[in-house]
Amino acid sequence: MKSKCFLLFKVQFFNQVNVKSKAKSQVMVMVSMGILGVILAIYSYMIGYGLGSMGMAEVIPSYALAITSIVTLFFTAIKANGVLFAYKDYDILMALPVKTSTVIASRFLTMYVLNLIFTALVMVPMGISYIVWQGPGFLFYPVWIAGLLAAPLVPTTIATLLGALIILFTSRFKYANILTTVVSLAAMIAVVLGSFSLGGVSDESIDISAIKSVGEFMLVQINRIYPLASLFHKAVVKLDMVSFLIYLVISAGWYYLFVKVLSLRYKKMNTGLMTYHTRSDYKMTSLSAGSPLKALWKKEMKRFFSSTPYILNMGMGIILAVVFSIACLFVGRDQIGTILNMPGIQDVIGGVLPFVVSMLGCMSCTTSVSLSLEGKSIGILKSLPVSPELVYKSKILMNLTLILPAMLISSACLAICFPQSLPGVVLIFVTPLVYGTFTSIFGMFVNIKMPNYEWTNEISVIKQSMSSMAGIFGGMINGGIPIIILVVFKNLDPVVVGAIFTAAEAVLSVLLFGYLKKLRF
Repeated sequence: MKSKCFLLFKVQFFNQVNVKSKAKSQVMVMVSMGILGVILAIYSYMIGYGLGSMGMAEVIPSYALAITSIVTLFFTAIKANGVLFAYKDYDILMALPVKTSTVIASRFLTMYVLNLIFTALVMVPMGISYIVWQGPGFLFYPVWIAGLLAAPLVPTTIATLLGALIILFTSRFKYANILTTVVSLAAMIAVVLGSFSLGGVSDESIDISAIKSVGEFMLVQINRIYPLASLFHKAVVKLDMVSFLIYLVISAGWYYLFVKVLSLRYKKMNTGLMTYHTRSDYKMTSLSAGSPLKALWKKEMKRFFSSTPYILNMGMGIILAVVFSIACLFVGRDQIGTILNMPGIQDVIGGVLPFVVSMLGCMSCTTSVSLSLEGKSIGILKSLPVSPELVYKSKILMNLTLILPAMLISSACLAICFPQSLPGVVLIFVTPLVYGTFTSIFGMFVNIKMPNYEWTNEISVIKQSMSSMAGIFGGMINGGIPIIILVVFKNLDPVVVGAIFTAAEAVLSVLLFGYLKKLRF
């Protein structure tokens, strides 16, 4: 049975990382992932080294475990539906002579390995920084490695369990997929709001007499958020083997219990989620005709709202933008730096506001994957009596329909929260619209150059393709550069800087779209 589980895992994992793609695309993806991995590792080491330099090296184990677990929990909850539930080859897998628990274990193992890679990129560098400052004995190394291997189990299981409970609840209703999306979005918003509240701890909530140092206070807070971090801290810092064994037993036992319990309702949950209801009271009425652009736009909108993973992944940026801007109405100006974990940003907040909205909103770049999501039906799209330019326009228009209203709402909230001069207010509204337009065109350009029509699981396109990463991270970098400039060079006039970047973005949008019209997919 173990060999069957490993075989299913291998097939699923290779599909996730898209090993069938062209060699050139594979190399580009590997290089890009390698660069991001190196950046994450360096950043993690710097955090650990910074904690050690401030005399808080004992905080590193708890911090490393907690931060990886929280991030794993968040992103696994986004992709559980589509990897473990309602995936494309569900019927084929369930027809194989394997147990349901084996199928679940193989699908879970795929998520575990992908999460383990991220966990290693954080915990290994932070472990090195701990060694630099504490110089632990030999026993530290096996404890840290075993703890690293067990770290993704609990958050991955909890996130998947949350997805299972959502699907178990929504599968009873007629519009199960729609309800699953709504409940999942609500859960995501709750997590984002919770992270904001954790980031903005005020001085009044800290009992100075109850703590001896900042390090002790951080340990208290981390252990409160994630209790397993306390066990891992005792195992690493105090070499408490009892706490270490409890940590391992909880991690492995929770996973085993999850697989066994889920296997009892797995088929019913997937059947409910993947069942389509039809109406029997259809009546012929007059039909209305529209333009080809409108028809293609409607198709794109229907495709987006019919896929929960598509919504949760590509809608993350606009959710963050709206939630952040609304939250700003209820927190003080001085708390913004705390929430964003960027001390001193409140000094230049007025100038960076347009780019904060742009950076968050541009993370929702559906055009970077919309062409690839046509999959094997791309031939049908090519055979339609419409020009490639019209297809590109429909996909760009769909992305603009999604992000521009969210950006306008965010801009309005921030304009109310942070009163500025007339030019500043104009930039708050105009800059995000220009950046959103450029990102939509840029995403389309990237997807034309790096398409993937041979996928078997849409998650591999939405989350792990080169074009998807280029769209998401491209938007972040595009909006982040002027923010860094304004934070570093505080003497610059933010209105002038904003006007220059906005004008440059508008010119690039026109030039790139002119080039885009000449391309063929």
